[in-house]
Amino acid sequence: MYLRAFCFAGLLVSCLAPWRVLAITPKPIVHDTAFAQLSSKVDQQPGKFVQFESKDSLHGITATANSVTVMQGGTYLIVASSQVTATKDGGCLDAWIVLNGQGVKNSGVRICQAKAGNTNVVVSQLIMKLKKGDTIQVKTSGSNALLDSIAPTGKPLIPSIIFTMWGLF
Repeated sequence: MYLRAFCFAGLLVSCLAPWRVLAITPKPIVHDTAFAQLSSKVDQQPGKFVQFESKDSLHGITATANSVTVMQGGTYLIVASSQVTATKDGGCLDAWIVLNGQGVKNSGVRICQAKAGNTNVVVSQLIMKLKKGDTIQVKTSGSNALLDSIAPTGKPLIPSIIFTMWGLF
């Protein structure tokens, strides 16, 4: 005699004998997922914390002009996408994630552009455990470059930064 078991559509079935079948239905897992989508419609000079005056979508996370605070501990995906334009040839900009006032290791990104007017998006992303009350910010430094917002005629705004956070719990 041998044991046969399989999982199908959330139902675990074990067949110990042809006449005995045990079925167990697991409890559904319900998450009240926390998320934030923030952006900025203004140009920003490096050397400061990035500003988010547009709170596009928020749930379970609070946001100020330059930070977000988690209301529930857990694992979070954090993505900061900065649109960087060189104001002079050779313009460079660094960006990184800050947790409770301290730079997060291995979260930094750098972009250097050969020609003034060149625009590119640079992305810093990470997954990390956060505790209730932890605060996240984005910091920049650099020269001859800025976070650039563009308002094309008849099209949606291209923000200088889009910041996304999602609780994976």
